[in-house]
Amino acid sequence: MSDPRPADEAPPDAAPTSPPRPRGPSRAAWALGGGGLALGLVLGGCAGLGTGALGGVLLAGGAGGGGGSLGDVLERATGGSGERSVAEALPDELPRLRAFVADERGLEWEREVPVRALDADAFAAALDGEGPGDAPSSGDARPDEGLEDAWPAGLDDPGDGRAETYAALGLTPSAATYEEAWSAGDADVLGFYDPEVDEVVLRGTRWSPLVEETLVHELVHALDAQHVDLDAALDADLAPEAVSAHAAVVEGDAERVAWAWYDGLDDDQLDAYDEAWDEDPVERGADEGGADDRTYDALADALALFPYDYGYVAVDAVADAQGPGAVTTLLREPLSTTEQVLAARGVPGASPGLAPGVDVPAPAAPEGAEVLGTGTLGLFPLSLLPLVADAEDEGYYLEDDVVTTAWAGDTWTTWVDPADDARACTAVLVRLDDARGRDDLAEDLAVWLDDAQDVGAALAPVGETDLELWGCGDR
Repeated sequence: MSDPRPADEAPPDAAPTSPPRPRGPSRAAWALGGGGLALGLVLGGCAGLGTGALGGVLLAGGAGGGGGSLGDVLERATGGSGERSVAEALPDELPRLRAFVADERGLEWEREVPVRALDADAFAAALDGEGPGDAPSSGDARPDEGLEDAWPAGLDDPGDGRAETYAALGLTPSAATYEEAWSAGDADVLGFYDPEVDEVVLRGTRWSPLVEETLVHELVHALDAQHVDLDAALDADLAPEAVSAHAAVVEGDAERVAWAWYDGLDDDQLDAYDEAWDEDPVERGADEGGADDRTYDALADALALFPYDYGYVAVDAVADAQGPGAVTTLLREPLSTTEQVLAARGVPGASPGLAPGVDVPAPAAPEGAEVLGTGTLGLFPLSLLPLVADAEDEGYYLEDDVVTTAWAGDTWTTWVDPADDARACTAVLVRLDDARGRDDLAEDLAVWLDDAQDVGAALAPVGETDLELWGCGDR
């Protein structure tokens, strides 16, 4: 929520989707496991989120999408034969990388964190919490505990009617499509840090630039966890909007350090890194029928990758302006809205004039209708609405502008369509800072009204500062 601005004052630019590099550190995702936050690196991204940027080559599947034989790429980059195994490389490489991460974060290691490298099958079992696992590649033996298959309820979580809400707004073809894509994301995880057992687990038994990059990202999480209770915000039972904002800081910090690692590679190292991405799996999948069977959904990708693409930009702005110590402050005092992430300008906590979202009364469902849930949409999903016509071919890609900088809060109510129980309908009440913000948002959403007629997209002003949106889509 921003303070009302003079009529001649332009809104600040939104954070770009990603750093302007063709390749670099991979995107990341986190999972809740064993009662603690497990932070893991995920490969992926869709065309709409920019070519490579935070994730190497153009890959569909950060949130569980197909679009290419991603497993083949991971195997080529992290498995098979090579000069050194991870176990052989760690005694030499791990001290160097620990020192690098500590220097970039401005923090001291309180203890060493063991690192374990597993082949694809063993890694999948560890990620699912199945079996005791092997001895770690460094450090002490690992307890017989695994990463349970559970996730914090961020904006990407489909539960409690959220998937139906997205479908009713035209952001995804159907709630079922979104849920299937969201549930398939584990297949692309490259590594994770499990704070419950204080260990980094890597996918891949051969030392490679991709494995090294993943290790740097996970070591940032491990070091942060020694100085900040990363679970505290989640323990506070935050709303999905706040979970995604907090995730943007946690993952943005790890991405910032991974970018510093990438920027330090010499020409030979960059060539070795690029060898992992010398074949575009999207094109190969299209030409040779190599796409895997997982469902791809542009919205699932965009929401799952929001903390990493935009979190990097927000955290990097804070670090550039005030140093790495300010990032630690930001981890302890997390952001609570996607508006704060999008508008970050190097100030710990909320950007100037941006306050936590206000409580907005939930719109009423029709009398007698089966209500599927209520919740907050947030500025980022709201900003995707004008892009629904392009999402199928190009994904969701915010360039230099967001829909509004005057968002104050919103609430949606979604219910089963009384006329067709295979469909769900939603009403979203968006509160803006002032009437001007309300009118600007209505103007920006005009393209959504034109492009989302298949869901009966409609909107109308309510009172002086509110705007209500409606739609119905497939369940």
